[in-house]
Amino acid sequence: MEPVLLDSVITENDWIHQVKWDGVRGLCYVEKDGTRLFTRSGRERIAWYPEIAGIKDILGCSEAVLDGELIALNEEGKPSFSHVMSRERVQRKERLKHYQRKYPVQYMIFDILFRDGMDLRQIPLVERKRILEQTINGTGLIQVVSDYRDGEALFSAMKDKGMEGIVSKHINSPYLGGKKHREWFKTKVKKRLLCVVCGVKLKSREIKSLILGIYENERLIPVGHVSSGLSTKDKTILSEAIPQLQQKESPFGGRSGAKDMLWFQPVLTVQVLYLEREPHGGLRHPVLEGFSTRKPKEANGEEENV
Repeated sequence: MEPVLLDSVITENDWIHQVKWDGVRGLCYVEKDGTRLFTRSGRERIAWYPEIAGIKDILGCSEAVLDGELIALNEEGKPSFSHVMSRERVQRKERLKHYQRKYPVQYMIFDILFRDGMDLRQIPLVERKRILEQTINGTGLIQVVSDYRDGEALFSAMKDKGMEGIVSKHINSPYLGGKKHREWFKTKVKKRLLCVVCGVKLKSREIKSLILGIYENERLIPVGHVSSGLSTKDKTILSEAIPQLQQKESPFGGRSGAKDMLWFQPVLTVQVLYLEREPHGGLRHPVLEGFSTRKPKEANGEEENV
């Protein structure tokens, strides 16, 4: 069951709110003959997450299907999507112990779908959560997610902590696979970053996206590109300005680029909303907020929560 994105926090009664953990979704099947862990893509991954393999020992039942999020904390104690993805991308078993020490994974459980022969998916969420708390006494690397009644207060706390956001769930919601429902919603904390427009990507000779950069140690470094939020009017104005803006060399230095890329003089700035920085420096889910009158050198990588 996937939460549907919502811009504002639900304030009605009969809803609970939970921390939105920035990680990898995992359905855990605890069975008499072993434990299996499936990611959203359907891959079975229990062998790659030894931290979860002992979950059977802390269950108050013989069999269960649990839903939760696999997370890895950074140096500040906050969930890091890049850290958990470093674990998810491990392919060689001989490297697993190294990454397990470097990025230990926790399993944050928020739902139970099945227990000892009983399908719980049509039971109201508040009852499933009660059964879950009776089923597992999680500590350390395996925990049951807490519920909060004041969604606005929780969202404000997540913004202050620099975390991803919250998930809001109706207390009587059944468990329905996918997003075709009005029972679970997510509200995300966005970040804003001033970026320099370093070029454009083209498709069929039309501008498709902006190539973005920021200054780090007095030199421009790439942070990806953005297409969402780029209006037809923006594209038209930029297209007309290409003769004045275009230059042969990449502003990043030593990057020739593909045939569908045009490099610009680094004179334009934009405000971009996004969720977080990827390990390679790119912006996750960027959306163009608008062009800015601020100077390019002010694009120094300082972000602000929105």
